[in-house]
Amino acid sequence: MIASGNTNETVSPIIQAQADSLRYKNVDVIVYPITGKGITGYAKHIIPLIFFIKNRNPDVVHAHYSLCGYLATLATRKPVVVSIMGSFPQNNFKRKLVKWCIRNCWDITIVKSERTAKQLDEKELYVLPNGVNFDIFKPYDKEEARKQCGFSENKKYIIFVSNPARPEKKYTLAKESVNLLNDENVELLPVYNMPHREVALYMAAADVLLMTSTQEGSPNVIKEAMACNCPIVSTDVGDVRWIVDGVEGCYVANTFRTEEISNLLQKALEFKKETGGRDRLIQLDLDSKIVSDNLISLYKRFY
Repeated sequence: MIASGNTNETVSPIIQAQADSLRYKNVDVIVYPITGKGITGYAKHIIPLIFFIKNRNPDVVHAHYSLCGYLATLATRKPVVVSIMGSFPQNNFKRKLVKWCIRNCWDITIVKSERTAKQLDEKELYVLPNGVNFDIFKPYDKEEARKQCGFSENKKYIIFVSNPARPEKKYTLAKESVNLLNDENVELLPVYNMPHREVALYMAAADVLLMTSTQEGSPNVIKEAMACNCPIVSTDVGDVRWIVDGVEGCYVANTFRTEEISNLLQKALEFKKETGGRDRLIQLDLDSKIVSDNLISLYKRFY
């Protein structure tokens, strides 16, 4: 697996979780983290990656994100699987380059939502959202979880599970929407750079998870919160509307207006109970163990 390693020179928890789920199925997974940003940062890895792949001699090279896909194309003649993690709302050069690589370079291309598949509009695409580790993300005892997270008994907590510094996550929109509630007993709490087990505790303890991203593929934080039966308010990105369809206590905004998001937050705060999000994920076969089986079946197409 090739993936960005810019966070403390390790891959993101999402990629690590997928690697672990494959290892659970007795697949030998070696992860190659890419350190550096942009074209020049990635280009310096071409020669080391060529030798790395040659020495390890894997059956399949699985790249995550398009930049890693380009790198894999240059570094090996092994079968290349590329997971496109984001979306392509604009018909720009990036989308055209990805479409060209799907047709001419990559052996299998995976996207995370039907929305992204429609944006790319290519025949050879596989829609396979990331799964959730149900052993970690689960409905913990709420009172105990709140104690472990240091939550006040008199406050309601809205968690924002992403780095506020990432512009596409629109933390400013989240903050403005919470401020519009005009309730001093409601606190917006960013949660990031934590092990999965700690994040799961915050999701179990929180009153609402809020996501205000402008673009996503199939956001794991939504599915993870659903596995913890946490109420959700989200913008309409990626496959969020489809994932939460029919789940009480989970709301998707039609716009990026603070007034609408704030109104939905008020509804979610008033819900005051567990959602049926976990049951919805089970219905959709989004347990990471099932998703890893589907991924392995794609790998086996080469042998």
